[in-house]
Amino acid sequence: MPQTHYTVRSYRIAILALLLPLLTLPAQAEEKFHIIPDLVFAPHDPQLQLALYLPQSKGRLPCVLALQGGGFLPQTGKGYRGMAEYLASHGFAAALVAYRGRPKHHFPDTLADVRAAARFLRTNADRWQLDPQKFAAVGGSAGGTLAALLATTGDETDRDCQIQAAVCFAGVFDFVSRFQDPQQLALQPAHAEKLKTNQAWIGAPFTPDAPAWRQASPASHLNAGDAPILFLHSRNDATVPWLQSQLCHHQMQQLKLTSELIVYEDGGHGVAPANGKPREEMLIFLRKHLQVSQH
Repeated sequence: MPQTHYTVRSYRIAILALLLPLLTLPAQAEEKFHIIPDLVFAPHDPQLQLALYLPQSKGRLPCVLALQGGGFLPQTGKGYRGMAEYLASHGFAAALVAYRGRPKHHFPDTLADVRAAARFLRTNADRWQLDPQKFAAVGGSAGGTLAALLATTGDETDRDCQIQAAVCFAGVFDFVSRFQDPQQLALQPAHAEKLKTNQAWIGAPFTPDAPAWRQASPASHLNAGDAPILFLHSRNDATVPWLQSQLCHHQMQQLKLTSELIVYEDGGHGVAPANGKPREEMLIFLRKHLQVSQH
């Protein structure tokens, strides 16, 4: 028995000796960024907060607003954490932004929220070493629509809300054509239900000439002051027809605005193609238009 006890004890000591160097490593050794949570950014609603992901850097950081989708329902942004982590691990400050949505709040409120987030970050740029000349927005689905609205309306009102680039995954850019174009209707089997949810967010009954439906559409705001936009969409998206991205891209091209369009054959509404790398395409576009060198 004594011999057995000695052997077990020696084994435990040996294992502890092997683990000790790992246990004593600095907690932050492998982390490429840190997170500042619960930042109140909107004077009009103190419940709205953002989380700021800051990569390690010795200089000013380009900043990307990461806008979660979700059918224009209210969002905390936390469901888009993976995108913020990806951006921060590649040298971008990333902000997960909460916003209000249907049915209690309509598109002017939602847009006011993401504008307030951009304004807050730019106003506090020195505090976190952000570069106020290198702001962008990235979003999927409803978040893609909001990213495009920031890109196309920032020059119309408060330039503190203006961004220098946007990346839009499967967004809606023309709400009227979505429900009037036969080709687009054929690509979205649940278009009747989508009409109801979009109407709840826009806050007015649908008619082709309804001002609110035009105002909610990024394509209606295109002008010479707009930021470059990258459109990413999957051809088999049954929720938002890929023609939304194609049509807005073509409109920007006609106006001599900078835009790029990548359409994947598969990937669905999440734009997750089997043989494509949309996030890498996003990085290339952001680095190019924010003039950021690859680390």
